Amino acid sequence: MTDTLTVVPDLTDPRFFDPAPPHAAWAELRRRPGLHYQERADAPGFWSATRYRDLDAVFRDTSGFSCESGMTLDSALGTRDPAAGKMIEISDPPAHTRLRRLLSGGLNKSMARTMDGALRSLITGWVEQAVQADACDFVAAVSARLPAAATGLLLGLPEREWDKLADRASRAISGSLTMDDPRAGDLTARRASTTTANGQLLMHLAGLLDHAELAPEGLIRRLLDAEFDGDRLTRDEVLLNCLNLAVAGNETTKNATAGGLIAFAEHPDQWQLLRSNPELLDSAVEEVLRWVTPTQHFIRTVLEPRVVGGTALEPGDLLCLWITSANRDEEVFADPYRFRIDRNPNPHYSFTSGKHFCLGAPLARLEIRLVFEALLARVERIELLGPPERRATTLINSFVSLPVALHAS
Repeated sequence: MTDTLTVVPDLTDPRFFDPAPPHAAWAELRRRPGLHYQERADAPGFWSATRYRDLDAVFRDTSGFSCESGMTLDSALGTRDPAAGKMIEISDPPAHTRLRRLLSGGLNKSMARTMDGALRSLITGWVEQAVQADACDFVAAVSARLPAAATGLLLGLPEREWDKLADRASRAISGSLTMDDPRAGDLTARRASTTTANGQLLMHLAGLLDHAELAPEGLIRRLLDAEFDGDRLTRDEVLLNCLNLAVAGNETTKNATAGGLIAFAEHPDQWQLLRSNPELLDSAVEEVLRWVTPTQHFIRTVLEPRVVGGTALEPGDLLCLWITSANRDEEVFADPYRFRIDRNPNPHYSFTSGKHFCLGAPLARLEIRLVFEALLARVERIELLGPPERRATTLINSFVSLPVALHAS
C-alpha cells in the first residue's frame, strides 16, 4: 500500500472503518517518526501505536502500562474501571496472575478437546443448509450461531439460552448502532448502547449462576468450584469473567469466519489453493486471523515514564495499540496486503501476547477451522451478493450481515 495521507482521519469515529478499516492511515503512521496524538472533545486524548515492535514492547511491559482504567477507546475515560482486579482482561499483576491461575484450570478441562465433536456436527448442518439455499446471510446462518453454541457449551448453559446470551454479548462489546446510523460517530450514543447491553448481559448471567440446569462439567460450575492453594474465585469474579469469556468468544469467532469468507471470495485463487491442498487449513486459519483481526485495538494507561516508538510518555497518558495495523506491518510481514494462506511465519497479534495472551485461543482456532473445513467439503465457489453490514465500532472488525451464495462443488 503506497497511499500517503497529509491528514490522519479521526481514529475514534467508526465511520472511517467502513467499508474497511483505515489501512492507509495506519500505513502512513507506521512511516512517520514517533507516535500520533489525537485530541478528543468529550474524552481524554490518546497516543496511537501502530508498529508491531511497539505493540510487542507494550504488551509485555505490565509494570509500565495498565489496563485497569479501560481497555477501549470508548471506555478509557481517565478513571479506574469498576471491574478492575476482578475481570482478567482489565486486571494488572498480581491480581491478573491470580485470576489467570484460577481461570486456566477450568478452561483447560472444558476446551477444544471435549467440544470438537458437538461443534463439528452442528457446523456441518448449518453449512449444508447454507449451501442448499440459493442465497443466505452467512452471519445469521453460520458465523453468529457458532460462537453462540460454543459459548453455551463451554459455560454449561441449556441450549435455549445460547442465542440470547450471544446477542447480548455482541451488543455489549460493539453496541447496537450500525454504520449508517446518524449517531455512529457520537461517543455518548455508542457508550449508552454498550452500557445498556452490558447491564443486560450481566443480569442475564447473574440469573444463570445458580441455575439448576447448568451442566456440572460446564465452565460456570467449574469456576464456582475452582480452588488453588485454598484460594477461590468470588461470585462476582465468576460472573465478570464469564461475561468476559462470553463477549470475547462471541466476537472473535463470528467476525473471523465472516471476514475470512469475504477474503476467500475476494481472493478465489486462495480458495482453490486450499481446496487443492487441505493440509494448509491450519495455516489458512492463522492468515484469516491476521487478515481480519477481529479485535482492532486495546488501550493501555501509562504507569511509569516510558519511550515508545521514539515518543516520551508520562504516567496517565493513554496509548491505543492498533492490532490491525501491527498485523499489516511491512517490517514483519512480507507483502502484508496480500491474503496468502501459506504465509509462514505468521506471528500475528490477533490474540495479543505476553500475560494477556487470549485464554480462549485454542477454542477460537478450533471453531474457525471447523467452519472452513465444512465449507471445503461442500463449496466450490463463494459469491458475495452485496456489501456486508457493519456495527458502529472501532474496537471490533464487526459484521452484522453478509449476503452470499455458496456454490456447491
